[in-house]
Amino acid sequence: MADIWKQLPDALRISIEGRTGTVTAAVPPPAGTVSDFAATLETTGGPVFCKAVREDNPKAWMHRLESVVNSVLPPHIAPRMLWKVEAGGWLALGFEHAPGRHADLSPGSADLPLVARTLETLAGTLTPAPPLRAFSLADRWSGQDFWHHLGNRHRDRLDPWTVARLDTLVLAEREAPDLIDGKTLVHTDLTGPNLLVDGAAVRVVDWAFPAPGAAWADTAYVVVRLIEAGHTPERAERWADGVSLWRAAPHRSVTAFVAILTGLWTLRAAETPGRQWDALGAHGLAWLRHRLA
Repeated sequence: MADIWKQLPDALRISIEGRTGTVTAAVPPPAGTVSDFAATLETTGGPVFCKAVREDNPKAWMHRLESVVNSVLPPHIAPRMLWKVEAGGWLALGFEHAPGRHADLSPGSADLPLVARTLETLAGTLTPAPPLRAFSLADRWSGQDFWHHLGNRHRDRLDPWTVARLDTLVLAEREAPDLIDGKTLVHTDLTGPNLLVDGAAVRVVDWAFPAPGAAWADTAYVVVRLIEAGHTPERAERWADGVSLWRAAPHRSVTAFVAILTGLWTLRAAETPGRQWDALGAHGLAWLRHRLA
């Protein structure tokens, strides 16, 4: 049995096994997670995916929100949550084990048409957004001044192209909340690891940060990940044209989305150095250059 299971508090392990039967193995996922514990548990009652977080973890609220959101998601969209356990100062969620592999978003991947179809299904099923106490995308981004702060505090980190367009970027991010508002429940973190492909079926996991927003917003989040996976911005947008909701998105609204998201990542890269934010900021900036060309 993996040591990670034995490192959990006795009270939590006992409570979980009360729901699952004896745990015989714990296999962590290949991709990273914000949880303090994440693993597929092999149990006498069958496999189950478990994620757990200390209750004093600042991100514990994301797990609580996911436990609420999951109850309104159809099973063909996301694995069902089977149980929630609180014990030993921890919160643990158990989900049905979903077979499959992470989606490949690289150019030429056979998964790309499946992902496009999944985006259509998500928006169609989750419009209007189920009644949840979740901040909308408009609320989340209202009053943000990422590019203003970058210009004032970190101008030396910005390239000449960006500096020359700071006024345009500041205006775009201030317009963004109104332009990305909508009535669709948006996942807001659609990455390859959060899309599980099993044959022709795709299920979406990690609903920890959803928000009501524009129906095309999840497609926009995927476009950034396509650029990360090696697509040019032009080809990534050409792929997105295969999603009807994207084709209906106003050009100005999408540009505002790219501006505020790239501003967020660029500011984080400046103030919380790390390869993740540097890379995401660079991908966002590449897309922004294309949009403003």
